[in-house]
Amino acid sequence: HFFGLVPLNLFRFRWEGKTLPPFLHCCCCSSLANQTMAIGGDNIFWYLPNIIDYFRVVTVLIGFAVAFDSPTAFGLLYLVSFLLDGVDGYAARRYSQCSQLGTVLDMITDRFSTAGLCLILSHMFPFWTFGFILLNVLDFCSHWFKMYVSLLLNQPHKTVNRKQYNVLLYHYYSNRIVLGGVCLGNELFYLVLYFIHWAPGSLLLRLALLLCAPVWAFKQVTNVIQLTGSMSELVAWEHARKGRK
Repeated sequence: HFFGLVPLNLFRFRWEGKTLPPFLHCCCCSSLANQTMAIGGDNIFWYLPNIIDYFRVVTVLIGFAVAFDSPTAFGLLYLVSFLLDGVDGYAARRYSQCSQLGTVLDMITDRFSTAGLCLILSHMFPFWTFGFILLNVLDFCSHWFKMYVSLLLNQPHKTVNRKQYNVLLYHYYSNRIVLGGVCLGNELFYLVLYFIHWAPGSLLLRLALLLCAPVWAFKQVTNVIQLTGSMSELVAWEHARKGRK
């Protein structure tokens, strides 16, 4: 049984004949972990990284539902969803299951997760509501422009053209350690703010906020660079297209 609920024979999946990766053994019971898995052949909906993203969506939505009642549960659920963001990318590369659906799922899950947390924070810190609105606008516009340009040019959404983008953004996307660290610091900044609402006198939380603040600020700078760079790349594509006519 899958999590003790779903008959095992419904989930006889295989990823190119390979068994489950080690990081998934902790998520499934031993009877499932020892089986070879075959995910619906060429059915992109059932690619492993996409299944992980579905789980991320459910996890973070449950977290939002309990955010004003159970801070511990919300923190754990949000953190699990965020950490799985790195797992889906690994699974896509490991099992050659990269897809446009997965790319979009990954991006929109990241966006609405951060947006939802900012919305919660705007209720907890009403004085900063307009600031949280601006952060959401910047985040959505920056990534939407980048995603659109990437699909238009038929390139991975984390590909950066050094002619149109600042060298800072190039190194941000080309180094997975930097990318992961900045994203983690950004999310931790918002999470720490969330917990400060519940424990406003905690010196430890305030120290953690100060440590995460520079990383959060750097992430906003990269969003601005990404937005302006994507707009420039889109204009360059349009000029080139008109020049061919």
